[in-house]
Amino acid sequence: MGDRQQAPLFYHQAVASSNNKDDPKHLEHALHLFSSACNADPTWGQAFYQAGCNHSDLNAIPSAIACWRRALECGLDDGTKAKALVNIGYRLHGLGQSREALCVTEEGLKVDPNLQYGWVHISQIKTIQNRVGEALEAAQRAWDLMPSDPIVELAYAFALLQARKLDEGFKRFEVRFRYKLKSYLNLPYAQWEGESEKTVYVDADQGLGDTISFARFIPAAAKRARYLHLMVQPELVRLFMHAFVGIPNINIVPKPAPLPEADCWTTFVSLPTALGLSTEEIRQAPHISYPVVQLPLNWKVTDRKLHIGIAWAGSPFNDINSHRSIPVEQFFDLYRIPSIQLYALQIGPESQRLYDNHGLPLVRDLSPYIRDVVDTISVLKQLDLVICCESALAHICALTGTECWVPYSRLGKDYRLGTNGRDQVWSNHRVFNQGEDLRWAPVFNDISLALEARIHALDRQVGKKSARA
Repeated sequence: MGDRQQAPLFYHQAVASSNNKDDPKHLEHALHLFSSACNADPTWGQAFYQAGCNHSDLNAIPSAIACWRRALECGLDDGTKAKALVNIGYRLHGLGQSREALCVTEEGLKVDPNLQYGWVHISQIKTIQNRVGEALEAAQRAWDLMPSDPIVELAYAFALLQARKLDEGFKRFEVRFRYKLKSYLNLPYAQWEGESEKTVYVDADQGLGDTISFARFIPAAAKRARYLHLMVQPELVRLFMHAFVGIPNINIVPKPAPLPEADCWTTFVSLPTALGLSTEEIRQAPHISYPVVQLPLNWKVTDRKLHIGIAWAGSPFNDINSHRSIPVEQFFDLYRIPSIQLYALQIGPESQRLYDNHGLPLVRDLSPYIRDVVDTISVLKQLDLVICCESALAHICALTGTECWVPYSRLGKDYRLGTNGRDQVWSNHRVFNQGEDLRWAPVFNDISLALEARIHALDRQVGKKSARA
């Protein structure tokens, strides 16, 4: 038995420090005090449990898991024990140890089946295991326990979308405004619910790829509304001016800009819900049209059989970006296949990785040619294939019908590609799934084999033409 008189003094002060959000160093200060409580009494499970929560808040994940394991060893009341097990499961899943995460979380739910976040974690784990029906059941269970919790409803939304219940999934996804995008709820007009004859401010609330994907619903919205003010990323202005040139009640404004005079607001991703579309109507909505501008072709390498565009990272603001992004040097392995040439379509700060990893002799950097999405489209028309992570480029490829291969991360599932790429919404990409080991090397080995087969097929076609000649 440790010093149970001194340890609570440290512990209670640590809790107070942890809750003092006015101090920017409150978590670090609390960490020092929680550690002191654990040292004063190494047999006190509650101190280790709270130390684990504090480590988790600091994103010190291995330490957090170890603290919770130590807390379980010391002994906890049933409620705290269940929470500790569910917390361990959640963090193990984030580290890719999903099998153990599932077992530990299920153990916690046996102790207390009313922990809604435990069911959320079960849903997330079963989603990556391609057990979509079970994932939806778990998300539904969490929703039944705590329908007012925005995190729970968000998990329910993604489970519905993965289960291809798109109409209900997008309806539940509206909770994002209560969860993270609260500024929309303070706008000086009400959210649009599809009423006719309204002037509507339509904002791009998600990434570039989402704005492109959901632009397909703008023509239907324009038929319903009196006028639409589209506030979009500057890279999309030229594309949208072409796509919507024949619709007179649309105004396209690059972000950022002052708010327009309007009756109500909505966002691109909210349009299916505002318009009251069914799942089938959502799935069948066609892509918008796009222009093709002729760019100079002096960037193309001659005498290569396959010209392949690549991109290795998406927006850093996306929650799954750490999972879906790929080390650029992984693409260099593709040169085991002769007669290919790689071209970098990566834009923004991440394009620097090509230089940092000494890739210029191997990969032609096309980012100087790309000012916006229309330029990207024009480059795509000169390539045979694109290999990229699940990012805006993949959505542009879907728009243009460009053949696209996606190295698909196990933990960063996008609902449009689905859990394994076999049931896609708005695209027909070839998906190469990452395994349980979360390594990219086996994925790129599969891609190399597919490229080799493509080269052999091209050689056979050339041979047949020569024989006919």
